[in-house]
Amino acid sequence: MNFALRKTALNFSVSLTSIGLSVLMASSAQADTILGIYAGAGQINYDMSGDFQDLNDNGSVIDLEDDLNLEGDTGNYYYIAIEHFVPLIPNLKVARSEIEESARSTLSRSVRFQGQLFPAATQVATQIDFSHTDFTLYYEILDNWVNLDLGLTGRQLDGELTMVGQGLVSAQEELDEFVPLLYGKARFDLPLTGLYVEATADWINVGGVNITDFWGKLGYTFAFGLGLELGIREIAIELDDIEDLDASIDLSGTYMAATFHF
Repeated sequence: MNFALRKTALNFSVSLTSIGLSVLMASSAQADTILGIYAGAGQINYDMSGDFQDLNDNGSVIDLEDDLNLEGDTGNYYYIAIEHFVPLIPNLKVARSEIEESARSTLSRSVRFQGQLFPAATQVATQIDFSHTDFTLYYEILDNWVNLDLGLTGRQLDGELTMVGQGLVSAQEELDEFVPLLYGKARFDLPLTGLYVEATADWINVGGVNITDFWGKLGYTFAFGLGLELGIREIAIELDDIEDLDASIDLSGTYMAATFHF
């Protein structure tokens, strides 16, 4: 990631922390939790679309669906969040998303990626991995039947894109970056029902990187803190000459998870 993006991320962090502290100190509302732990695990069935281009050596614009037959799959999702009563120390949430797919295709045209030429009619095996771990620090601005959290997410990408063709022709792009994102969550508990509606978003648009990650959830809490969530997730990634790569990729799908709170 370039220096401008890292500098902007630091400014985001300082500004957001200042805003969060000011709001908390000015508010008369206090969190009703001494220590709360929230956890969940489930799966996301997602569709994948978009294209990418390696800007080195006259790289081709390669379409995920049309050229590589990558259309989407099922990935696992896990998270745990720890909330406490100390107002000046942010709460912590750690989440893991496993998003990867493999496909085979026969190219209808010649494409060039990472300096390698894959001729037309070549059979290509492709593996794409957008897996990532999110580390989120956030403050509870509201904590009653309406909940509002604001914070900052650090997203560690640890994936890759690999293309292997006939004749031992192969190319690989590592997706190993740390990306800062603004974080927000709004939740509405429907009184006396156990039902709630929740929307969560992570976002950044700076230095050629534009990422939006949105969750919409409907949940129900049973006895003893057990629960169930259903919803959607949509990720939009736009990269403009980042590490000599242009990309426009969308991931969207349905989400289901079991949850636990105590």
